[in-house]
Amino acid sequence: MSIQQKIEAIAGGFNGRIGFSILNLQTNETINRHADAVFPTASVIKLGVLVTLMSQVEAGAASLDDPIMLRRADKTDGSGVLQYLSPGLTMPVRDYAFLMMNISDNQATNVLIDYVGLKKIQTFLAYSGYPEVQLHRKLVSGTLPAGTPQLGTATPASLTRLMTAVFRREIVSPAACDEMMRMMNGVGSDRVGRYLPFALYGNDDSDEPEKPKLHLAGKTGSISGVRVQTAVVWHGDWQEAAGFVITVMNADNPAPEMWNADAEGALVIGRIARAVYDAVLG
Repeated sequence: MSIQQKIEAIAGGFNGRIGFSILNLQTNETINRHADAVFPTASVIKLGVLVTLMSQVEAGAASLDDPIMLRRADKTDGSGVLQYLSPGLTMPVRDYAFLMMNISDNQATNVLIDYVGLKKIQTFLAYSGYPEVQLHRKLVSGTLPAGTPQLGTATPASLTRLMTAVFRREIVSPAACDEMMRMMNGVGSDRVGRYLPFALYGNDDSDEPEKPKLHLAGKTGSISGVRVQTAVVWHGDWQEAAGFVITVMNADNPAPEMWNADAEGALVIGRIARAVYDAVLG
């Protein structure tokens, strides 16, 4: 059975819509399923916010060292820790960005959308060749009124291209991409990394040679009935990395929502990633 057939079989067992786009970093071969279909991104759209922020930093229009004070008006619920901290806290932009990516902090995200500019985010992504990656609004608290647009939408193919550009240091600048990779390090260990031999708390400090170490960086997203991840899995130096970039997006799962790592949408991402790992690195 080919790798495409194995992944199709895994995806076919998911109850809902599912698409993926996978790139072999060594051969540039791709494996796709509904790769050009539009799915809700949930928090994965925060990658687009980060890339736009870094482009403004490179252009001198923003600084990662700029202090921003947390306002009472910024408060929003959902993922993250800032909603539990006191208004008046002041942190540099860099720390807001890290919280947005590493723990998917919603309040940090809204602060950065205001700092960067929602329209500027969309303009930059379209200009840079990612018009399918769209941020539609800021995060809001409570139950959304009928007709409220998704936070963001994208296609699996567009997110894989964007993640690949960051990993290969092909967007903004190599220094900016290094910083983005740092902020995404280990994110998705419970999804793409769930069934992989990935040492979340051991890679950086172990005496293991660099080449055998397995690394993971990415961004996850979750809303009711939706699970998404875009990520890169690799070992070795990034210039000659062996590994793959993977985006899996699923939606419309009718099962009762489970807000934990065992939700069906999260598990199917892990199973697909394991099948790819076995084919590419196993």
